[in-house]
Amino acid sequence: MDMTRFILLLLLCPVVICGCGKRVQIEESQPLCLVPIDREQFMEIAEDALVRMYFVIEKYDVNAGFIKTKPLRGAQFFEFWRKDNTSFKKGAESNIHSIQRIVQMTVDQGEQGLCMKCNVKVQRLSIPEEEFLVMSRVQETFSEKSSSIQSLRVPEKKQSQMTWIDIGDDPVLETKILDTIERKFAKMQRKKKKWLF
Repeated sequence: MDMTRFILLLLLCPVVICGCGKRVQIEESQPLCLVPIDREQFMEIAEDALVRMYFVIEKYDVNAGFIKTKPLRGAQFFEFWRKDNTSFKKGAESNIHSIQRIVQMTVDQGEQGLCMKCNVKVQRLSIPEEEFLVMSRVQETFSEKSSSIQSLRVPEKKQSQMTWIDIGDDPVLETKILDTIERKFAKMQRKKKKWLF
């Protein structure tokens, strides 16, 4: 096999592999209902699940049954221990753009006991465009570089115009968080039964 065919084969492999995947689209996550559990225990389990995913809790109100996290920037490709990118596409998006996620959870009484809803808001950073007149100055628009370091800088006049834009929810991550909570609760129940017998 000559080199041209080998390179062509290498280029076609990702196309073939990506075409074989089954697309699963989750429109909306379903609330998680657990029994027997009280609101405080439910919220403690949820807090633990979020902290293990590197979210930082901003608001935690047991009486209102409400948890909100601070924005968490999307995991980069080298942060293999992070679990907030739920697909290759989400991972690529986090590496190409400045992405952050905010989790809000609420606990309410339902027909089947206490139920928890999870909502993950995804935001992308919008930096205003810089007008330039000379093509040779394009690379200096948002970055500075020296022989050893390249860094991003935004002119002060544009910093006030930077904003986070909502780009929708992440129902796959919502489901993943709720599944983690359900697994932890089931594990606790098994341990409780062991102690009883």
